[in-house]
Amino acid sequence: MEFIYQYHVVIIGIFFLSVIAVMTGFTYRDKRWVSKNYKREEIIALGFGIVCYGLDSEQGAPQKHKGFLLIHKNGVLFKSRFSDIVYDIPGNAIQKAYHGDSHKGAKLYQAAVKIDFLTGVESDDSEKAETIAFKMAYPPQWIKIIGKTFMAEASL
Repeated sequence: MEFIYQYHVVIIGIFFLSVIAVMTGFTYRDKRWVSKNYKREEIIALGFGIVCYGLDSEQGAPQKHKGFLLIHKNGVLFKSRFSDIVYDIPGNAIQKAYHGDSHKGAKLYQAAVKIDFLTGVESDDSEKAETIAFKMAYPPQWIKIIGKTFMAEASL
């Protein structure tokens, strides 16, 4: 027990460095996945530490999925870090990107970027309106990027 009292600062430091090393490892793994699946010229914006609240049509309350958001020439892709959830939204299906603080009728208590898009655009299925929400740093910047890339004008 005396060891802990004498070296508590060192133990706390090792713990925090371990957490940072694990987070860096996850980010490195995600970057490798992106570079393996997309050419550098196709990537417009890439953000890590993004929280996705899912689609409007999914049952139940919004669930938090942490991962990365990739804006590429053909659309917007979210890939969850710990599960197999991938949302790939074609760029021609995006209708609107805007700021919001609620999703699926539940208040998020934080700023979120919401994207309205149509499903079934690339196939012959009937088109259906859908909404997805993301929590990220600097929402107006992301809204502007999505708007400039896929829509005639962005709405803030």
